[in-house]
Amino acid sequence: MESLLDDPWVLGLLTALLLAGVVEAGCRAAVPLCIQKDEDRKGQTVAIRDGLFILLGLLFGFTLALAGTRYAERRSLLIDEATSIGTTYLRAETLPDTIRDQSQQMLKQYVDARLDLDNAGLDDDRRREAAEHAEQLQLRLWKGVIELTKSDRSAVTAAYMNSLNQTIDLHEKRISALENRVPRPIWLLIFCVSIIAVFTRGLTLARRFWLMFLLAPLTTALVIAFIADVDTPSSGLIQLDQRPMLRLKAEINSHP
Repeated sequence: MESLLDDPWVLGLLTALLLAGVVEAGCRAAVPLCIQKDEDRKGQTVAIRDGLFILLGLLFGFTLALAGTRYAERRSLLIDEATSIGTTYLRAETLPDTIRDQSQQMLKQYVDARLDLDNAGLDDDRRREAAEHAEQLQLRLWKGVIELTKSDRSAVTAAYMNSLNQTIDLHEKRISALENRVPRPIWLLIFCVSIIAVFTRGLTLARRFWLMFLLAPLTTALVIAFIADVDTPSSGLIQLDQRPMLRLKAEINSHP
């Protein structure tokens, strides 16, 4: 389940095929159950079908709201981190020569590490390597400022230290935001309700028509794939816009 959710459009294709098979199963089950011949049974089945699709629509809306909120949070944290790194870089300009150049150089490397982390996609090894590199740079930057405070406790040093601390905190917040996904039980509920709803759709088909076999499964699968895409930060068609971090990289690289 988790690997499929990381590849949302493959998930959508498999879901469409599965639900098409469920429609066929419902259509076949309608014959021995005499759904089409008994008006009372057909009326009850239609009512159940309509209620299930309404429930499925509500589940889709609720899940999309969850995924959209998480996407917006990741976007906001990316902007906050780019701003914090840029502020830290500028404040490093006020440090003594002995630490200034080294700190700014490591901050440039830190931006590259953050971009590598965001561009790692589904490559776990690359993502882990980028995260470890970023954490090593954080440690080196922090050790450098600790050494500086032994001889310099001015307001300028304190401002740089606060900015660096915020940058380090945002790293952990962004990692946590990437891990904050729509809970698996919600996905399980969506798939169960989808299967039951599409099955009842098959039960109420008076005759086989290829378009009817496609519409409900394909629409349901597209919505599931779209929500999974919004919820998946590292793959799919909908990804975080990296322009704030790319602009920061261009600005600090052009800084004399």
